[in-house]
Amino acid sequence: MATKSGDQNLDIPIEEEGAPIQGVKKERGHSEAGNEAAVDRDPDVPSKKKVGAPTSSVYPMSRTSSSLMPIAPEPMGHHPNLPMSYGAMPGVNIAGSNNVVNIGCHVQSATSIFPGGVRSQPSASLEVVHERVRTQHSASLEELKQKLNRHLNMRYSRLTKQVQPIPFLKDKHSIDKVFTEVGMDYRPAGDDTTWQKLKSHHDIPTGTIGQSRVQIIEGDAGYGKSMLSLRMVHDWCTCDSRSPLNNVDILIRLNLRQLGGSKSIYEAVVKCLLPLDSSIKESDVEQLLRDEDIRTLVIFDAYDEYPDKDEEGNFVSRILEENLLQHVKVILTTRSSCIPEGCDRLTAGRIKLTGFDDHAREEYVRGVVTGGDEEATKKIVTQFNTNSILADICQSPLFSVIYAHSANKAELKLDFGSVTEFFGYLMHCFHDHEDNKPQTKATAEEQAKFHEFRDNHDELDKLSYGALSAKNQQQTWDKDKFVTEVGEEFYKRYIDIGILVAEEVMNGNYPKQPNRYKTEVRFFHKLSCEWYAAHHLFKRLRSSPSSVPENLVDLMDPSDLQHVYRFACGLDPIVTPRVLDLLKQKEDCDSLAVLCALEQKDKTGDVLDTVRDLVSRDVVISGFHSRLLQRTTIELVQRACQHEIPVSCLQLKWFFTKFDVTSSCIVLESDFRLANLKTLKMLHILGCKDGEITRDELLGLLQTCEGLTELRVDSMGFLLPLSIPPEMIPPTLKRRNINILYDRLRGLVYRLSCEHGQWKIHDQRADQSLFAGILQSDSQPQQEWRLQELKMAVEADVTISTLRLTGSFNTVADNGQSIILTSGRTIPVLRTLQELMIFCGKINQEMFIKLLSYVKECPQMTKLIFYNSQLPCHVDPEQIPSQLEQRGLMVLWDDDVHLRFCHLDLESGRWKDITVIDSDTDSEG
Repeated sequence: MATKSGDQNLDIPIEEEGAPIQGVKKERGHSEAGNEAAVDRDPDVPSKKKVGAPTSSVYPMSRTSSSLMPIAPEPMGHHPNLPMSYGAMPGVNIAGSNNVVNIGCHVQSATSIFPGGVRSQPSASLEVVHERVRTQHSASLEELKQKLNRHLNMRYSRLTKQVQPIPFLKDKHSIDKVFTEVGMDYRPAGDDTTWQKLKSHHDIPTGTIGQSRVQIIEGDAGYGKSMLSLRMVHDWCTCDSRSPLNNVDILIRLNLRQLGGSKSIYEAVVKCLLPLDSSIKESDVEQLLRDEDIRTLVIFDAYDEYPDKDEEGNFVSRILEENLLQHVKVILTTRSSCIPEGCDRLTAGRIKLTGFDDHAREEYVRGVVTGGDEEATKKIVTQFNTNSILADICQSPLFSVIYAHSANKAELKLDFGSVTEFFGYLMHCFHDHEDNKPQTKATAEEQAKFHEFRDNHDELDKLSYGALSAKNQQQTWDKDKFVTEVGEEFYKRYIDIGILVAEEVMNGNYPKQPNRYKTEVRFFHKLSCEWYAAHHLFKRLRSSPSSVPENLVDLMDPSDLQHVYRFACGLDPIVTPRVLDLLKQKEDCDSLAVLCALEQKDKTGDVLDTVRDLVSRDVVISGFHSRLLQRTTIELVQRACQHEIPVSCLQLKWFFTKFDVTSSCIVLESDFRLANLKTLKMLHILGCKDGEITRDELLGLLQTCEGLTELRVDSMGFLLPLSIPPEMIPPTLKRRNINILYDRLRGLVYRLSCEHGQWKIHDQRADQSLFAGILQSDSQPQQEWRLQELKMAVEADVTISTLRLTGSFNTVADNGQSIILTSGRTIPVLRTLQELMIFCGKINQEMFIKLLSYVKECPQMTKLIFYNSQLPCHVDPEQIPSQLEQRGLMVLWDDDVHLRFCHLDLESGRWKDITVIDSDTDSEG
């Protein structure tokens, strides 16, 4: 390596041809001599290991940064990790006002910076010095970044190679072995309706999705949010060629559960991710994260368990709300019920985890549980499919994984009737697995004590309830205080089983307290905490109902802690009515109330009173609900109809597929079916995939639902019959006079007469109007319905605010009395039309004049607008109907060829600019 001669204290290295740049590593986190041990020490401090000592592997790194620069030797007297700036470089002081440059220990004039005395040298200007300072600064920053990444690589290597699928199995795996893709739906920022499927986790932070600065990964408990964040870290560390994270320079993953009391992200990085003897300081981390040229991604995991989330001005909120590190990309994982207030639909993309399907379950069982044994795999997968309730419960990856590993060890029970029964069985598996270990040699007395701990856990129940009903849901406890409450033996037993986990976290009171870290105790999963809290809740509701606060649903939000209420009902059916009374105090708890009611073991008798209460108000089944909730709600409706209980209203949101005439049942998404809905009063179908229901299907649906008084369909793309011949309508339907409503989301609602079989505008009001559009891509039934809407609007004297013809305009009839579409269908004169928008190709002078003649016949039309069209540059004013100018008609043209928006002067027949995009554009066309 050569250095630039002549500068005594600025040793800027110059790369020789074919020589490596000093300080630049080909692999992030490695020296050129080979891998170093992945231990908690500064990787830049010389190792004390003997030559030939074994090393522990870290991730092989192959990424080289596109912004690497030569690294200058460290100037004397400067700590390698102090932040630098141009005005405070070590050994360099530039004072522009006095034209003095201080380099090293020598202070000379700007014309004598070379050694050997004062010598005039105009070429050694301040710009040269500035450039050298910038080069040295960039090199130092790059070296600091490489050092940080080496630390992160070692830390993440340990995290992702020690994954425990379930606590009672002590085997640890690499994340790439146990990770299985879960279902994912994505909604971009700025869109609160459209969800699209993602094929892989590689799609999350790239392409269109990556345009949002913040991405929120949401899902229910046990749906794999933290596992997904670990997999993303693994992809970054290993430079996975499929991963879009390859263009990320620094990736920070922080478990927010461990950051209570942390005041800044810089502090959190140093204390949680760096080894104790690292020379990197908080100021160094701040310098790197604030640099906008460094592409940084921060993953905040488990926001719903963040102790300080309700503290005003916490550093996580400031980053999310762009009050700090605005250039940094953020991925945040949380429960769906705990979305940060600062992340609204306009600023954050949303990724919703939907769990395991049959394929994902089978892939996990084969790859992780059975090691590819096809016979064992088939046996376990068959168990999932034998019991529909089990299959729905195991849509949750956590439940699926626990059951699969347990089923691989022994024959398990299959006839689960509720989540409570299933989860209670899994908790017994934890205890039984520990008891059945070969190395366990407990005496009879010890076994009796262990069973006592399994069946009696009042203190743990109380602690769990207190944690979840507290303001910030602090679900971790100081180890010493926790042991004092539950007892040493109890604590050790639950740690050994895996229900409890002890971990070292940063001490929020450090350095006021001597220890930088402290030991805290938590449940292996939040669902376990809800399980034990439910035990305390049902005992209080049963023994002393008045001791339960009336505002319990405010303290323990059902949207976040639904399993507490469900478990309580499943553990003791007697308290179910009281739980349902509590849920009535909270809006949008009807679905949860259904789940709670059907958690009871005895689903007859008093349960019917609960069913009657639930179906007395709207019952909703959504395509976005979990399969378990969908199935449970269907069961609720079916049970009500079987026992002649009236169902007030059933809403099917994005869930209706068709009516099967052969089997006389409603076919829903996921192949669910609804039959024998004799007591259903109102059926409301909202949103459907494009399709149609035939006359026979509609009549079959109305006849099957014998008690139906109203059917309403709200959907633009799902079509109902244009009409039904009166002779096809059975007399019984005519007598029932069912209210059949159809809202095509265009501003009007239509009603089908059961006597005449024709549609009319329903509940006509003076302020009603229709926005209509006809596309070239419309199917024949779609176009017929759109033309029917126009006809009904004119007949009812309803204003048609806008008619939009997108690629569907062809020409105008010679007499100017109708528009002919590309499909051959015609649009007659619309006397209530106000605005006509046409998207088409070329329109010649003759067609343009005929179109103006058509407009003349539409007395209320005030605007004619053309987009993506080629129009005549001049129109003969003698052929323009004089009535149009008197009416004040505006003819507008978005001329995308000349980049202008102009209007037609009806008197001269020439186009005049309204907005000129290009100043050189000829306004005369």
